[in-house]
Amino acid sequence: MPAATTASTQLGPVRELARAILAAGPDLREAIGPVEELRLLAERLSGMDMTVRLNVGDGQTWLPSGLAVSPVTAALCAREFLRSAAFIQGAAKALEQAAAHCGDRPVRVLYAGCGPFAFLLLPLLALWPAHRAQFTMLDIHEAALAPARALVSALGLEAGVAAWVRADAATLRLDPAALPDVIVSETMSAALKHEPQVAIVRNLLGQAPHALMVPAEVRVGCALCERPDSSAPWREAAILGRVFTLDAAAAAAWDAAPGATLPGSTITLPAVLAPHNTLRLLTDIVVFDDIVLGQGDCSLNTPRFLPGKPGFAGSQRLQFSYRLGADPGIDWTVAP
Repeated sequence: MPAATTASTQLGPVRELARAILAAGPDLREAIGPVEELRLLAERLSGMDMTVRLNVGDGQTWLPSGLAVSPVTAALCAREFLRSAAFIQGAAKALEQAAAHCGDRPVRVLYAGCGPFAFLLLPLLALWPAHRAQFTMLDIHEAALAPARALVSALGLEAGVAAWVRADAATLRLDPAALPDVIVSETMSAALKHEPQVAIVRNLLGQAPHALMVPAEVRVGCALCERPDSSAPWREAAILGRVFTLDAAAAAAWDAAPGATLPGSTITLPAVLAPHNTLRLLTDIVVFDDIVLGQGDCSLNTPRFLPGKPGFAGSQRLQFSYRLGADPGIDWTVAP
């Protein structure tokens, strides 16, 4: 069978799945089925080796800005169905919003950390014709770019990809004559720990400040948990306040921030703490518009202990900050 015919045969189901994911709307659980079908198709057409004998950490890279997870780990993220559905829906909303301001030219979309399936934008690549959207796929690992290219080729979607770029998104210099309208980068873990999401957003939005960012906002809050053995501590937690925010406004303010630390917020602990109280960091993600990932939705929303699992006294004031560098994350000190 000719390659063009094969691609056409595969592309139809991908478009149907893409439409089903977008039609699910805010109830992300309605998208679980089509996301799973899309994942299975992507694994098959990309040729990505997903066998259990692989060590998921093989091929990861520690960069000056944090951990770039291995291609296998990136591929496994597609198995978090609510997470995938949220980002696909959020990216679709961002593209539609950007397209309203692009006139006759295609929307320029940069996918920083595309992984081996370009999974969060693959449905949109299938739905948006090349004259309406051009996608740049970027990853630090050639072992991620190769299967993604194979997948796009198998679907006959090469015309929609402006470039395949192997680079570190935290240091990449953008072409000022062709800045992206939408930047998609899901290069994070819970509480923005280890991975370079903050450095990537700071670098790319610093060069393209008018681009729409997906996710639009990441909020890290601090909560007082009364039962450290609870399987769902966030449901029994007293939210003390937000300690760090990653969004376009924060990134713009950081342009003038020197050094390797970004400012966070200060919170005051209650006057009385029980002996078994613990503090956790909680992560909520506004993917775009009304598409939100909250506590319990996926691994990105997993509660984390404060570094060192410290003990505190009542009425103490805690000053939070974000540490940049090769092992980034939230830091804290007791304020005077």
